[in-house]
Amino acid sequence: MFRLLKMQRSFIVLLITIPFMTILSIVIYTEYIQTKEDVFKIIKEHLIDEKLHLLENYSESVSSNFDINIKKSFAADEELTLEYEDKLRLIEGDEIKYLYLLHKDVNGDFRFLIDATLDVNEKAEFNQKFNPQTEIWNKAYETGEVQIVHQKELDQLWVSIAYPILLERQVIAVIGADFTYDVYTQIIKTLNPLESLYSYVGVFILLMLILAYILMYLYYKTRKKSFIDPLTQTYNRQYLSEFLERSSLKNHHIMMIDLDHFKQVNDHYGHDVGDEVLITISQKIKNIIRKEDTLIRFGGEEFILFVYKQEIRASIDIANRIRNTIKNTVIHTDMNQISITLSIGVNPYPFHAKNIEEAIKIADEQLYIAKSSGRNRVEVFNDKEKESSSSSKRISDIHLAIDEQRITCAYQAIHSSKDRKIIKYEMLMRLIEKDGKIVAPNEFLPSIRNTHVYVSLTAIVLDLAIKTLKEKDCEVSINLDIQDLLNDDLMQLIKDKLENEQNLAKRLTVEILEHEEITNFTMIKKRIDFLKSMGVLIALDDFGSGYANFNYLINLDIDILKIDGSIIKNIEIDKPSYQIVKAIIAFAKGMGMTTVAEQVETKEECDILCALGVDCVQGYYLGRPEFDLK
Repeated sequence: MFRLLKMQRSFIVLLITIPFMTILSIVIYTEYIQTKEDVFKIIKEHLIDEKLHLLENYSESVSSNFDINIKKSFAADEELTLEYEDKLRLIEGDEIKYLYLLHKDVNGDFRFLIDATLDVNEKAEFNQKFNPQTEIWNKAYETGEVQIVHQKELDQLWVSIAYPILLERQVIAVIGADFTYDVYTQIIKTLNPLESLYSYVGVFILLMLILAYILMYLYYKTRKKSFIDPLTQTYNRQYLSEFLERSSLKNHHIMMIDLDHFKQVNDHYGHDVGDEVLITISQKIKNIIRKEDTLIRFGGEEFILFVYKQEIRASIDIANRIRNTIKNTVIHTDMNQISITLSIGVNPYPFHAKNIEEAIKIADEQLYIAKSSGRNRVEVFNDKEKESSSSSKRISDIHLAIDEQRITCAYQAIHSSKDRKIIKYEMLMRLIEKDGKIVAPNEFLPSIRNTHVYVSLTAIVLDLAIKTLKEKDCEVSINLDIQDLLNDDLMQLIKDKLENEQNLAKRLTVEILEHEEITNFTMIKKRIDFLKSMGVLIALDDFGSGYANFNYLINLDIDILKIDGSIIKNIEIDKPSYQIVKAIIAFAKGMGMTTVAEQVETKEECDILCALGVDCVQGYYLGRPEFDLK
């Protein structure tokens, strides 16, 4: 209790002293800077006014003794040139760096009439071309008005002046002057009283800061407790930001660890037993890892493990040791003996990610793969997959889009080939940017396909499909990856959404698309049978372009076959494509399947497909996706 009170007192003192010192420092420093700027302004105005007066006198002398063709006068009389060069040099002082008289020739180029520079190595010759670094020379020539550019460089004021010489309202030449002025001494003299005050205040602030840091040290000694999960005694999620402030991802491998079927433990034995399981599992993991490794309870039954400076093989061995230890552990609770397994996703290359969020996402993707592939597994991110793991849409962008309800679907009609009437709509997921830009799923789904966010997106699409079926007298289809059928969470989601809506499920088609070859054929078949038992129709999407073959059609209970658009393209001139489509349609008819031709873009393609006997057609020729269902 005493330590708690001490921590609270320290925190209150910090809340009072640190803001006070910060505000005081800002006020003093602001006054100091403002005073310095005022001094610069005074000196600058005085210096420029003085030089402008001298340049004005010189300008009047030139304009009263020369005509418009000033260049010709200087070219014809060398003594006259030297005389006005000497007059120009009279303006010079210690601060003047360059003085010259410029004229614009018929080609619009500036050329020297006079250069008063004393250094012969830097001095320009008569009629030598002058290349201006700024636009003030052209502006002075065009407007007939004085142009001034000034800037501070450390303790010096640098000024460039372009002073036009007018004769009969026409600019006949421009005086150029570049000069600097050492203002350091004047500023110090002006600010001495304020400097003294600032020094006293600075000493006071220093003493207060020392006191504040002492109190902060006492506070942070006790604050460490706030980073510990009270149940498992591992670090908690709040500690993650603290850990990243003092650690580099270059020195760690990241593991995402999740207990398999932990919800069933809580449901069958109660949360008290579940807590005992979590305590035991976390202690077992801590016994395996080293002191320099960091275990964080990320949420629920999920943990993050940062493995410090190991070879990749060694980190994988740690992951497998953890998995095997837990698999062989029997947890004894009151009258219960519980065995549980866990799945682990490993990211050995977190330093390749854009940020920690991206690095954790990659480990989470591997965890998702491990759980989708049967659980009790370790999945390791392959270095060759780094490029494919990047995406224009990060997981945080999609989280935000979900929260702001910017995930929606467009509807593309599927037409009967006989009468061209609409028989169904395919729902195509879209992400709407804050500026209204529409983003197609291929730009954001790859980055989240193996994460829990993917399930959230599927839930949104299912809700939209159910809402559409309730409000409209139509049929709709939605898209799933064939590997989604192996995902227990997704299948449970579909069951929860449609189990009590079987009258709607009969008007729903699930279009299955492959991204990789089927490796668990038996489970895929069971999941398809489960969907069909609820009344859902099954379509095999993009047939003819991926891994799918005729063996799939024989062994899987497919209702609809969608012929890939890459085969449809140029079918009117591509004989092999024509024969392939013809064979697919004939085979599908023999199997009692409905055929749909995708990406039909021309009348010629549509006519040929209808002549071949395809049942339905879909594509831009018949209608583009629309957000409003007609």
